[in-house]
Amino acid sequence: TLIEKDKRGQKYSLTLSQSKEEFYVPENVYIIGTMNDIDRSVETFDFAMRRRFTFVEITADQSAQNMQLNEETKEIMYRLNNAIVEEGHLTQDYQIGASYFKNLDEGTLSIKNLWDYKLKPLLNDYFRGERLANDKMRALENAYFGTSED
Repeated sequence: TLIEKDKRGQKYSLTLSQSKEEFYVPENVYIIGTMNDIDRSVETFDFAMRRRFTFVEITADQSAQNMQLNEETKEIMYRLNNAIVEEGHLTQDYQIGASYFKNLDEGTLSIKNLWDYKLKPLLNDYFRGERLANDKMRALENAYFGTSED
């Protein structure tokens, strides 16, 4: 493929079928991409990409530091992510990164709307079909909002 490092440059150009123009990826192009490895629909794609590129994992905690979330937003994110592991019995691979929390941090989305429209639907997908899904979701919601179940 033309995006592999050793297949770049005019030497490896192709003629595009529609326009008949010459196409190649310049040698000095640096390709950066992101991939959510929880999405199993990209699993075979993932294996092909791993053979060709370097992968660097960024954890949820690292993303909070990188995106410079304020301490209050980080605390909400940490509570939820800890509950995903402790209460949801999932691995750290399922923890939610800072990009979900950025609008909360900036004040453009309320804590309730973030839960209702972004986090809750995602988490429901994590537990779809599980016998204890409702209990897990209640525990995650309590952790997110910092409340306890009475």
